[in-house]
Amino acid sequence: MRQQGSSGWCGLHGGSCHVWPLPADATCAAVARQVFRDAAEETGLEPELLDDCILMASELAANTLHARAVAGAGGGGDQLVSVGQDMGGELITSASPPPRPSELWLYLRGLGIRRELVCKVFDSCRGWRHGSAPSASLVSAQAVAGRGLQIVHELSRGRWGHHATRARLGGRHRGKAVWFAVPAPLAHARLVDVTGLRAYTLSADVTAARANERLSARQAAMKLEAMLTDRGVAGRLVRADKPASDMSVLSVCHDLTVWCRGGVVSLTTPESSERWNYADLVEAAELTVQRYEELDLAAAQ
Repeated sequence: MRQQGSSGWCGLHGGSCHVWPLPADATCAAVARQVFRDAAEETGLEPELLDDCILMASELAANTLHARAVAGAGGGGDQLVSVGQDMGGELITSASPPPRPSELWLYLRGLGIRRELVCKVFDSCRGWRHGSAPSASLVSAQAVAGRGLQIVHELSRGRWGHHATRARLGGRHRGKAVWFAVPAPLAHARLVDVTGLRAYTLSADVTAARANERLSARQAAMKLEAMLTDRGVAGRLVRADKPASDMSVLSVCHDLTVWCRGGVVSLTTPESSERWNYADLVEAAELTVQRYEELDLAAAQ
């Protein structure tokens, strides 16, 4: 994870999730627009797509600000789900604490022509007050609330969503992230400019991805373990390594296990199994946190 300020940006590299705090005031959307523009301009996005992404990032940021205002007024906004104790032993009180600053996350996933740029906006609310998640397709033309998510739905061509997760800045606070993803093929980015900073940025991206691909199972598992520990998902985390067979297993909690073997990370739950190569350890860690939070929420109901 890399925390960035609002200036001094020098490129978005693979292998890390870059994070910025967003102000809890009317400048939130403007800051998100500027951050996204500065960070994503080196990824080779077409100018029209870059403009669409800047608008989507702005809408996600504004959505969190609107939710805070509605919740604070006692309306139908977001609020934390009350549980007693999570699977790692963390005590969660029934009273919702004051909202914490939102966060903007950016990272690259996939390689070559399949590479994507992922944008997520985190807020400290674990769910929606009325218990139902937003659906942009159900927003009427006359509605005011939810129009931003409809814009995200349309501009991302349905490549958006939301999930429970944990903060990356200022502690391990629980909440949710709303995200969108757009194609950012490395093959196209190479055609943009092959001199100066852009060439360095692309080289760093490729170098980071290839370095992860060369990891042993133990090294990949250790990286994932560090990422999960940093997010507070470590209460029952146990790692077992078998160097002779190049295999490592991370037991995160009951019903949630991560396997590393032969350059592939597998995340298994009783209902599903998901796989990534070692170049996408950031995505693997984020989905592990998501599944952990989903299991915790289900156990609390």
